[in-house]
Amino acid sequence: MKMIAMLLCLWMTSVVLLASDWTTYHTSNSGLVGNRVKAIVIDANGNKWFGTDQGLSAFDGSNWATYVKDENKQTLADNDINDMAFEITSYGPEIWIATANGVSVMSVPSIDAVTIATPYRTDNTNLVDNIVTSVAVDEKRHERWFGTPKGASRFNSSDWRTFDQTTNPGLLWTDITCIGVDPDSGWKYLGTKDGKQESNGVMRLRTSLTDVDAISAPSPYNAEWSGLWSSNISAIYMDPDGSQWFGTDLGFAYHDTSETKAGWEFFTMTEGLVDSVVQAIVRAGDMVMWIGTRKGLSKFTYKQGEWGIEVDNFVNYTTADGLADNNIHDLAVDMDGSLWIATDNGISHFTGGTAIRDHAEAHYPKRMGLVKNYPNPFNPSTTISYILPSRAHVELSIMNLRGERIRGLVNTTQSAGSYDILWDGRLTDGRAAATGIYIAALKIESDDIMINDSIKMLMVK
Repeated sequence: MKMIAMLLCLWMTSVVLLASDWTTYHTSNSGLVGNRVKAIVIDANGNKWFGTDQGLSAFDGSNWATYVKDENKQTLADNDINDMAFEITSYGPEIWIATANGVSVMSVPSIDAVTIATPYRTDNTNLVDNIVTSVAVDEKRHERWFGTPKGASRFNSSDWRTFDQTTNPGLLWTDITCIGVDPDSGWKYLGTKDGKQESNGVMRLRTSLTDVDAISAPSPYNAEWSGLWSSNISAIYMDPDGSQWFGTDLGFAYHDTSETKAGWEFFTMTEGLVDSVVQAIVRAGDMVMWIGTRKGLSKFTYKQGEWGIEVDNFVNYTTADGLADNNIHDLAVDMDGSLWIATDNGISHFTGGTAIRDHAEAHYPKRMGLVKNYPNPFNPSTTISYILPSRAHVELSIMNLRGERIRGLVNTTQSAGSYDILWDGRLTDGRAAATGIYIAALKIESDDIMINDSIKMLMVK
């Protein structure tokens, strides 16, 4: 009997621990404005922003704030929020909000100090349609991309450009569902759907770093000409190295090149995925992905083999495990590695089974600190980019491999935003640097933060 009692105690303890991994937020137990949550972003300060069909809610870990449409003020374009994207600008942190009736942009220094600009709609901009399904930001090129049922629009702070069947007659599909951006290469991936295998899939195009009007002609990934098994795309996740993950109604795909036919892997319920309709994808750690579907959550761990991805394991979670609802619209990994899950019945926060990593390593690779220099290798000059999450003192130096400072580029206080600094390849005394490896060393310091970051650069003459 003692053994049975001990086993029962251990079982009950394990159940309590499992349950404690999950926290659910509803309108009834929190400041959440609506239970149908379709979008999540986490800003550089760790604040959580939740887009619902009833408005916007923000949570700093202790306090909640809510923002809804008000015809008498400059507020949300519409309460029905489809997607959001975070951006650090020269004005400070901002959130772009895609709604069922236009786009809003908010300055968000904190959850309760928000400034909202006039909504962007077809009547005051060249936005292609007021129903905005998706939004993504290319911080390096200062571009905002908006997906709609009628095509895509790009806004680069000075002008708008539209991609639809009128402006690009070669396009066979314009119903945009999601957008992925690779800032390093300039590639944009626009997921589409309407059930036509030969006409839908992923539209990809490339924008120039130096010429805002230099945009490649759109080209497709679809089920007929690529490794996609389905041309109905509902989610895109971009790895920092430019690899792409695509969620479809038949499973999800991984693609590690920019070539149309090569480098594809596809995963379905046969391999262990909880459901075939994939609606959200996010990276949790090295070789770990979270997959949100219509019928639950999958944790996908894998390893890279000689011939591509080798599946390691799927672990699935549903409402039986503590999930608020099985229909998952969005996923976001917090700075501590925990997972926030947007569902049809509130928000789930999951702290169990999560790979905790340094947030500067992967989930926020371009939120603060150094971005890769370009070009690299270079001759004779290269541009070094970095992002400040808030006003801080900045030192940017060039070091040799012995750790000696050979050139100072920046030593001043700067406001939050993204910066591009040119190194002309010369030393402090004006002499040209020799062929070799150099280090760009960045130090950011304020009352709130201290960041030391570095990248290697190769000069080849």
